[in-house]
Amino acid sequence: MKTTLILVAGNLVLSILGLELFGENRTNHKLRDFEILNFIFFGMLFLFISLLHITEIKIDPVMTSKFSLDFTRSVYNMEGNIVAFFQSWTNPFLDYYMVFMYMFGFSFLVYFTPVLYIFSKDLKALKLAVVIYGIIVAVAIPFYLFFPVNDVWWASQNYPWYNGKAVAFRLEEIWPGITNSFFSFTTLNNCFPSLHCSISMAMAATAWIMGYKRFKIAATVIALSIPVATLYLGIHWFTDVVGGELLALAAVIISVKIVGKT
Repeated sequence: MKTTLILVAGNLVLSILGLELFGENRTNHKLRDFEILNFIFFGMLFLFISLLHITEIKIDPVMTSKFSLDFTRSVYNMEGNIVAFFQSWTNPFLDYYMVFMYMFGFSFLVYFTPVLYIFSKDLKALKLAVVIYGIIVAVAIPFYLFFPVNDVWWASQNYPWYNGKAVAFRLEEIWPGITNSFFSFTTLNNCFPSLHCSISMAMAATAWIMGYKRFKIAATVIALSIPVATLYLGIHWFTDVVGGELLALAAVIISVKIVGKT
C-alpha cells in the first residue's frame, strides 16, 4: 500500500510540474460545445482502453493456464544471453535511474500525455494519442493471452531448460517490496510485445508530430531510456523490445492517416 501511494503521489507531482513546464495553449478561441464533447469523449475512450488492459491482466492467468501455451523457450532460443549482457555493467546511478524511468517515467508518459493535450486544448493531439494507444493495446492483448512469454528473470530461475547466464530481478533488488505493486499492473507473461517500449515511444512520437517544443525533448529521453531499463532490470527480452518498437511505429503511421482525415 505504501509503495502504491508513493507511485501515485510521485506521478501526481510529475504531472503538476509537467503542466507548468510543457503546457501550451493551442486554441485561442473559447471552446465550443462540440469541441468540449470531443475532449470528453476521447478522454473517456482513453480510460476505457486502460480498463481493457487491466481486464486482460485479471483474466490472463485463467486464459494462459487453460490453453497451456508458453513461448518463452522459443524467444530464448532466438536471442540467448542478450539480457544478461545488460546486467553486466550495473552501478548505483544506473540502478536508480532505470528504476525511476521504468516505474515513474513510463506511467508519466502514458497518462500525462493525454492530460497535457487536454489542458493545452489540442483536440487533434489528443485524438492522435488515444487512437495510437487503442491500436497498441488492441494488438498487444491477443499476444499476451495466446502468445505468452515469461519475464527473463523468472525464466532464468525456474525453467530447467534454461542454461544461459542468470538474470536477476533487479527491480526488487533495488526497490525492496515493489513486487506486489508491480504485479498489480502487469503479469509474469505480459512480455511480447513490450507495452512499456511501445506506448512510451508512441507518446513521444505524438509530441514530435504535434510540435510540442519542450515536451518532445523530455518525452524522447524517457522513451529512449525505458527499453534499456526493461533489459537492465531483467524484465523484458530483447525480442519484446524490438516487437514493442515496431508496434509503436505501425500504430503511429496508421493513426496519423486516421486522425489526419478527421
